[in-house]
Amino acid sequence: MIEYENLGKANEPFFDSLNKAFENVLRSGWYILGNHVKAFEKDFAMYCGTSYSCGVASGLDALLLSLKVCSFKEGTEVIVPSNTYIVTILAMLHAGLKPALAEPDILTYNIHPIKIEEKITSRTRAILVVHLYGKLCVMDRILPFARNKNLKVIEDCAQAHGASFKNKKSRQFW
Repeated sequence: MIEYENLGKANEPFFDSLNKAFENVLRSGWYILGNHVKAFEKDFAMYCGTSYSCGVASGLDALLLSLKVCSFKEGTEVIVPSNTYIVTILAMLHAGLKPALAEPDILTYNIHPIKIEEKITSRTRAILVVHLYGKLCVMDRILPFARNKNLKVIEDCAQAHGASFKNKKSRQFW
């Protein structure tokens, strides 16, 4: 049998530094929030080229908070890729929103800009792009379209931390 993925083996070179970091957190007694989280948020914001970063417990929490802060009316449509992870849809449903599924680009598996345009209705208020497999969506086409239609754009970068497109990292397109 060919092993698909062995995270223990892949992370072995980092064990010493990870154990040291864990020990520092353990000894600090701050398992939630605290200075380690503040430092992470500051460093991650700098890494992403943004002013702020907010550490949360999960991708679901990140998406739900991102959707809630937009204050959309219940039933608002948000365009989302059809091949996303279930958490994307769960966050939308929990926020009282209606997913409008758009098909991916067959070459990248990311949401296809033309397919986004096909999904626009009078109830559409946002596009939730999901950057997959370390590849960013075609943001230089999606963002101008969204601006023209007065749509908010929410980026799910869970699989693309640090990825770039045309020398810009996700969220640097704004």
